[in-house]
Amino acid sequence: MLKNMAIHELALLVSFYDVTVENIESVTADKEFSSMQTLKGPSGKEWTDFDKIKFTIKTKTGKAVSVQADRCGGDTSYAYVSNAAGEEIFRHSMPDEEDKANVAVLEKEYPGAMPYFFSQDPDYITVKEKVADFCANSTEPKGIATITIAVETLRLAEYLVPVLQEQLK
Repeated sequence: MLKNMAIHELALLVSFYDVTVENIESVTADKEFSSMQTLKGPSGKEWTDFDKIKFTIKTKTGKAVSVQADRCGGDTSYAYVSNAAGEEIFRHSMPDEEDKANVAVLEKEYPGAMPYFFSQDPDYITVKEKVADFCANSTEPKGIATITIAVETLRLAEYLVPVLQEQLK
């Protein structure tokens, strides 16, 4: 899950919250929320992954940030920021009403596609346009993760998986 469904959240931690493998002081899984399963894949090989995960990372620079993901939690995503007292100071959720209307149109146009593609369609278009503009005109794609951020995000996911699995045994 961390290298797929929650990879975007990890990229945000790397980009905006000073989270790197070297800067992690602690990682704490929320054992009441989190769950992992071991199932056989199409090859017959067993695979262990999280179906739900919630954890908090504390950095050596004093920052704390939590991530929560639920594979079966529906198509709504949200982020909130709280202050040191735990009071919510910002919240954003998606899809909003405009996104929901766009989703209905796209579901009819592309039946059978993965539902999360529909709610993220405007973001995919923006990313593609910025990257294409960079390739064609060398215009810096502001707001797009760099290869450095991508590599650090994958390193973070690789680090977190065994740490969290061990805590949830």
